[in-house]
Amino acid sequence: MATDPAAYEAEPTAGMPGGRRFYEADYRNPLTSANKLGRGTWAIVSRTVFRWSPVPCFGWRRLLLRLFGARVAATARVYPSTCIWAPWNLVMEEDACLGPDVYCLNVATVSIGAEATVSFGTVLCTASHDIRRTDRRLVSGPIRIERGAFLFAQGFICMDVTVGEGAVVAARAFVRRNVGAYEVVAGNPAQVVARRTLSGSAS
Repeated sequence: MATDPAAYEAEPTAGMPGGRRFYEADYRNPLTSANKLGRGTWAIVSRTVFRWSPVPCFGWRRLLLRLFGARVAATARVYPSTCIWAPWNLVMEEDACLGPDVYCLNVATVSIGAEATVSFGTVLCTASHDIRRTDRRLVSGPIRIERGAFLFAQGFICMDVTVGEGAVVAARAFVRRNVGAYEVVAGNPAQVVARRTLSGSAS
């Protein structure tokens, strides 16, 4: 192996034609100009009147989201520090909740079922890049969180994943496959560790 810096620069590197570039093709963003304009406008709104709103003002934030195409039920709750990439790709049913500091990268649709909770710091990621292609093509797929599911803090949910009804995702779990109804998953990658059972409230 060459140790002289000049000699090192002249050596071809694996995957780098002629030692100059790793990727043979420039990345081209496939999203439309209308999409980019909409996201730019939303970015201004979300970083000001959305983020600056007091926590209890859920109705105000629902209104802003709807103005940008979100389908949000009247009792859904979104916190001011929640980051939503594209409101028009967001569906929230009754009493669904996106908690503080959730990052919703919804290049594809993210659907949150009734009474489902996404806790603080969770990432809902509907997009990635094809690492087998030199043009790093954008790929995407939806996320569905079913009724009554509970995602604890700082989990990561990958694209093309459904978290089933009543399922639980433990804190900091990395979920890349579907989670069945009432399953409890934990770890990286997430594995089933239990089944959820529900009982009445304590008296």
